[in-house]
Amino acid sequence: MKMNSLSRTHQLVLGALMGSINVIFALISSYLFAFSLLIMLFLPLASIIVAININLKYYPIYFLGTLLLALVLNLGNIDNTLFFLLPILTSGLAFGFLIRYHIPDILMLLIVSGVNLLTLLITVPIINLIYDVKFLEVFATFLGFNNPEFGKLVVPAILTLLAFMQTLITLVIVTQDAAYFRLTINNKEWPFTTLVNLGFITAVIILMFFNHSIALALLFVVILLSLYKVVHLFQKHIVLAWSTLLLILVFVIGGLALFENYTPLPYYFGIIVAIIPVVISDILWLYISKKKNEEKNEGII
Repeated sequence: MKMNSLSRTHQLVLGALMGSINVIFALISSYLFAFSLLIMLFLPLASIIVAININLKYYPIYFLGTLLLALVLNLGNIDNTLFFLLPILTSGLAFGFLIRYHIPDILMLLIVSGVNLLTLLITVPIINLIYDVKFLEVFATFLGFNNPEFGKLVVPAILTLLAFMQTLITLVIVTQDAAYFRLTINNKEWPFTTLVNLGFITAVIILMFFNHSIALALLFVVILLSLYKVVHLFQKHIVLAWSTLLLILVFVIGGLALFENYTPLPYYFGIIVAIIPVVISDILWLYISKKKNEEKNEGII
């Protein structure tokens, strides 16, 4: 919630209060794993409230104070604190910081999800070192993937999905209740989405020959950005949007069949072919918009 200008004392009190809430829920999640997943989805709101209301110089105090207190009170479950609480703190602060500067929602989703995922990946080697385990393999077994090779393939994609889910749900909650939180969310279409998506597509195409697990994780990002473009297309040109959706379905089927029968690569990478109609539709819409603006300007003249 965006509050009126707070004094230094009030800012520190707010940080201490929200930090305490984080620590309490982190302690509870140590004994209820399913509850941990809910915490990862909703608890970043506490850090967002802090981030939009306190001075930037107090961010490290809030972050380190909360983390150290949780570690001290929960020494028996350091892995839980690092794996769940650390990403919550970093993503929440990043979210609040970007909201303060009116960053477009899709860019917020990408940046915060990236911060969240990066934090998760940083904590994994630390947990491995402390407990002398292979955390990702343990996590894969917990999820029911008894085949180690398959677990290594899908766990990065699952972690990416988890990072984006947390960010997306938080974004939806904040956007829906923006008036209550006294916030302004920039939900205008970001014009560089297709360009960024082409970068991710290029990365997927390169990595699918060398590292299937990372390529699969990035493929999820490509699909997300493509859906974002299709949703906005429905708001601008309904016929073009439905045509694009139909072509996507055709290209998905064709791409999966193509990769299954004519390439040595896993068939699921054939989904990348379905991005072609999205890119073409975006270029076509830019052309239509340009023509409409030219006609409008000529009419004014």
